[in-house]
Amino acid sequence: MEMLSKDKSRSVLVTLYGAAKNEMGEMDEPIKLMTTGELTPAPGGYVLQYQESQTDEGDGSVMTQDIVLMMQPGRVSMTRLGDYGTSMVFVKDRRFEGAYRTPFGDMEMALYATQVNVNLGEDRGSVFLEYQLEFQGGYMSMHTMQLEYVASDKPC
Repeated sequence: MEMLSKDKSRSVLVTLYGAAKNEMGEMDEPIKLMTTGELTPAPGGYVLQYQESQTDEGDGSVMTQDIVLMMQPGRVSMTRLGDYGTSMVFVKDRRFEGAYRTPFGDMEMALYATQVNVNLGEDRGSVFLEYQLEFQGGYMSMHTMQLEYVASDKPC
């Protein structure tokens, strides 16, 4: 794994694809997001920070969340900041329990990662996650997430 010097961050172009299959086996609408982010070296891996925007189908409002990914070989930690926040840890064949925070109260959440493939470098990298998601103790859906980043500038 290539490493930037510890005091260097780099602007990157982030492409994210996400899909989910609900408990009835039906596919939800897939998500595709392209945005910019900041890649920073960290012990054993990299930290990737970016913003994720989603449009509410009900009223058309746009919700933006800050996302922080700590990526290491075989392990990804994701933190969503804001009103709808959570922290998740993905390690193959491991279960993680936590909470999904909303303005209306916290919900119990758990995930079980079936695939965690991480390929890291200072110029480009990718993360593939497949995981089962539960809310309030019940199976919700099976998710896949493919994230790729490519350096878009010289080190800062």
